[in-house]
Amino acid sequence: MAYEKGARRFRPVGSRKKKTAPKYGPTGTGCPVVEEAVARLYRDQSEAHFWDLMNALNYALELKTRVLVPLDAATDPQSGAAPWASLPIPEEKAEDLPPWLLHTRRERTYLPLFTSVKTAEAERTTATRPMAERGMREAMAYALNTEGLDGVVIDPWTNSATLDNSILKGLLRAARGDLDAPGADELDCGYEAACHGWWDEAVHYYKRAADEGNTEALALLADCIYQGRGIRRSKTEARKLWKKAAAAGEVQAMIALGDDALASDKELAVALQYYRRAQSAGRGTPDVAYTPQIRLRIAQTETRFVSRRKALAELAEAEQGFRVQLEQAAPDAQLWLDETQKLIEDLVAEANQPR
Repeated sequence: MAYEKGARRFRPVGSRKKKTAPKYGPTGTGCPVVEEAVARLYRDQSEAHFWDLMNALNYALELKTRVLVPLDAATDPQSGAAPWASLPIPEEKAEDLPPWLLHTRRERTYLPLFTSVKTAEAERTTATRPMAERGMREAMAYALNTEGLDGVVIDPWTNSATLDNSILKGLLRAARGDLDAPGADELDCGYEAACHGWWDEAVHYYKRAADEGNTEALALLADCIYQGRGIRRSKTEARKLWKKAAAAGEVQAMIALGDDALASDKELAVALQYYRRAQSAGRGTPDVAYTPQIRLRIAQTETRFVSRRKALAELAEAEQGFRVQLEQAAPDAQLWLDETQKLIEDLVAEANQPR
């Protein structure tokens, strides 16, 4: 609380609210990847942008993204807009409350999903309505399995995208990766072995997949060689394989080359070039396997020096991604998560330093 005296305003000592890091989710950062993809499709109804949105939604589902769902519950019209979106009803209390539905002129009914507080409060219809926070996958499954619902609408009052039930069915049943890619089966076997720490077996399968032309396997094999996991260590050989994979467009190889530039040569400019290449290459096909790494590295080497607020938003998404990787027992996920949380702590501490 500030006090006025004449033309000057005074604030009690120590009353400045401490800044905290945003959390990935609708009441924090929103879902930037989906929001950006929806905006591109909204501006240009092209096939390429439609598939960009599908890729973004696949990534959001991998990331266990949550959304805001308006509820069909009584509100007090005299109170005006309440902070329902920023303070959603706890999930256990909202469990039996039906969602508010959107009816179109063509007699179709959709479940509205909001990716952020801002989009939920963009129109009074939902700004004054209680909200519940749900998992995006669970909300989509509800729409798909509920009789009388034709699908969902993402952010109906702003840049919006309508997904009918046929699209939802494809999204919810989609599997990670291209099953028709060369060496896909061998790659999966190698990755599963790596998750268990069986590095000899992982190298065996990565080699087989790489021999069939799988560039992701080539990048992962190079990582094993770089660290001496299941094979003789050779940084020179690893760099050679990473460059070959990166030339073929493999995002994980670009990230690895950037990390090597920082660790070996202390060349920030060279590392940032690789991270930017990875960011560009992965923009249309975000994936929980590498997008969190991109978010972390860009925040570390560039965004933090331009906008601490934006860097913290990138790091919030990275933290969520590494938690998902950790649940999947992905190699080194804990190390990536620790590094992300340390940077978040440092940036929040900087933000709270006295001016």
